[in-house]
Amino acid sequence: MKKRIIGLPLLLLSGLTQAQTETPEPAAPSALPFSRCFSHVPLLVDSATNDPNAPISVTADVLDATRDGKIIYRGQVEVEQGTQKFNADQVELEQTSRDVLATGNIHLTDGTISVDSDKQLTSNLNTKNTELDEANYQFHGEPGRGFAKKVRLSNNTQQVDLKGASYTTCPPDGEVWKLKASSVKVEQDEVFGEAWNAVLWLGDVPVFYFPYLKFPVKDERQSGFLYPSFNFGDRNGTDISLPYYWNIAENYDATFTPRYMEKRGTMSQLEFRYLPIAGQDGTFYGEYLASDDKLLKTEWQDDPRWLVNWRHNARFDAAGHWRANVDYTKVAGWDNAYFDDFSPQVGQLVDDQLMQSFSGGYYDRHWQVTTEVRDYQILRPELTTQPFQLAPSVALTSYQGFGRFDLGFDAEVTQFKNDADQVYEATRVHAEPKLIYSMVNKPGAQLTADIGAYYTHYEQDIPKSLSSYYGDQDPNGLGFTTAGLDSNVDRLLPRARLNGTLVFDRDTQWFAQDFTQTIEPQVQYLYVPFKDQDNIGLYDTTSMRQDYYSLFSDRRFAGLDRISDANQITGGFTSRVYDADSVERLRLAIAQSYNFTSPRVRLYPSDEPGEIKQSFLTFEGDLNIDGNWFVHTEAQQDTNSHRLAGGNITLEYNNQGKLAQVGFRHLNADYFPDASLTNDLNQLGGTFSWPLTPDWRLIGGHYRDIELKRNIDSLIGVRYDSCCWAVSLVWEQAQSQERLLNPNEVEQETLIGLRFELKGFSSFGTGNGDFTPGTNLLPYYRPFNLNN
Repeated sequence: MKKRIIGLPLLLLSGLTQAQTETPEPAAPSALPFSRCFSHVPLLVDSATNDPNAPISVTADVLDATRDGKIIYRGQVEVEQGTQKFNADQVELEQTSRDVLATGNIHLTDGTISVDSDKQLTSNLNTKNTELDEANYQFHGEPGRGFAKKVRLSNNTQQVDLKGASYTTCPPDGEVWKLKASSVKVEQDEVFGEAWNAVLWLGDVPVFYFPYLKFPVKDERQSGFLYPSFNFGDRNGTDISLPYYWNIAENYDATFTPRYMEKRGTMSQLEFRYLPIAGQDGTFYGEYLASDDKLLKTEWQDDPRWLVNWRHNARFDAAGHWRANVDYTKVAGWDNAYFDDFSPQVGQLVDDQLMQSFSGGYYDRHWQVTTEVRDYQILRPELTTQPFQLAPSVALTSYQGFGRFDLGFDAEVTQFKNDADQVYEATRVHAEPKLIYSMVNKPGAQLTADIGAYYTHYEQDIPKSLSSYYGDQDPNGLGFTTAGLDSNVDRLLPRARLNGTLVFDRDTQWFAQDFTQTIEPQVQYLYVPFKDQDNIGLYDTTSMRQDYYSLFSDRRFAGLDRISDANQITGGFTSRVYDADSVERLRLAIAQSYNFTSPRVRLYPSDEPGEIKQSFLTFEGDLNIDGNWFVHTEAQQDTNSHRLAGGNITLEYNNQGKLAQVGFRHLNADYFPDASLTNDLNQLGGTFSWPLTPDWRLIGGHYRDIELKRNIDSLIGVRYDSCCWAVSLVWEQAQSQERLLNPNEVEQETLIGLRFELKGFSSFGTGNGDFTPGTNLLPYYRPFNLNN
């Protein structure tokens, strides 16, 4: 939609009709998307609704016609044509030359801008050129407004020229800043206006001179500088970024950002976004630092530091059957500290791993075929092995219903490669058919029988000797040996599962309120026979974390390299409470598995067979107290040793912008060896975001490791957000580690961030920016599972 910069002031009077006609109803105005700050801003009316042939209504107290061909309107002159309106105390029309002169209380608008002047307006109905002296202007639907000594409208009002002009987005009673210029030009089809010899004023103080600049007059994309960001920290010193946005085309744009870091140098950042054709979009992001001043006199002093991230999503047909995705992130091979030092906002760093994935396939309602090539970059140089590459993997998944029977089939072929020396590799072929029979399917009662099988074939390439990490000739390794691994392995395991659920409900009252409570018992029996699998290497398999839902799974391990034997029964209870409006207020769930025979399949050959026949007693609970207060808790209890393996509890208040959350979490190091814990984990902390006044907001967060008696992350920030400007200041202190220079030391790094915004000067509508609750290490999230 094109916004008109200014309406037709008098050219709508194609002759200043002397007859008064009825005016049609104006088009409905658009909703104003602004807060109380912009109550003075008129609503925007779509200028496309203006009909140039619509009837014209002219009213005045007095109408005079002179002998020399002049028509004079006096006293409350009003002219209307649709949404276009013009008012003045007196209007003179020379019928021969078509010149118009208006004086006194001049007001004109076309639904996109209003202009007012107490001086005079001159215009010509033939040339369509109009001039006003000492005029105030106000855009509709956006807060831009100002004053000009002279306003000139030309090219059928497509262009507006202002002399001696000012511009601001502040309301009339609070002009914190304004832009004053000797000359300003605005064109109807342009997003930005142009100003020459412009001075930025803060209050009554001039602070900056611009020989030439552009400023936004529409909330649309346009090339130009964005807000700079300032950070002051121990690690990088003064850290300043100044982004420049380049609106290349309707479907392409780029942002260039020079980032100056006092202790490291100047980094170049580039983000390129593209929409080449319908159904495809992507982002390319890169960072480059030619040399790091902080690494002088080290082996890396001449090595550049860089990051590349590419994300692409594609749909190749209208139905979305054929799709492809790219998720690729990589840094320099030696640079394991890049994410710690520069905190890039792209890429997924999980367990110090960066993923490079290319995937695609055909997706149908009942089946899909996908393929993926995947690699990882590990940012932990102390590891002697690397994760396996998928080179490639092809998977088939299908599911079809036949009344009370459902038939499923999963299959895959995957080749695992590894760049490290003395590491086994493999090609794995897996097929998993299953048949599900719904024995009972009624409201409040379900019982399903599930039978299937796992067939897996491995062709393993075993080196002459394995790395000590795997345990070949190393008693502290994982237990794999070249003699224990087989080149060809076939594994066939049947599986049977019976799962049933009942739902009972009752109406009840608590605290004089009506509620509905449910009791939902669930029972599952699972049987999988034992088969020794120590002759198979581990390629993508690890232990699964136990929670309520995993206990009802048919797997004890994530991945296919280990299929655990099972002869177990699992029982669980879920209870829910709904209020009279069907809002779920409470959910409690507890479950435990009992093994008739202890599982014998081990993750690593060096693992000792377990004799424990009971799983953790797992509990989860969520509570919505009144729509503002929420509680979430989880716990896993070892019922054999009567020890708490893990747990957490979170309390949150969330009401109309007021947010406060406090939580505690515990992990027992004996039960979570994969977490690399040397001591039990006991962490207490919380975060908040709280409005102090309509303009002031305070945020904060603090997390402490009780076991190690040290702070993990602390943050406090304050923001002033007025109608036309905002400033925020954030102080944060968090644990950091100099992986390249001091890899064994953990330090507390202090970071100070400052953000200053003049709304509508650089880019209108930036909102709160990055001023959010939580911290960098532990961002805010809602853990609640209630169905509301």
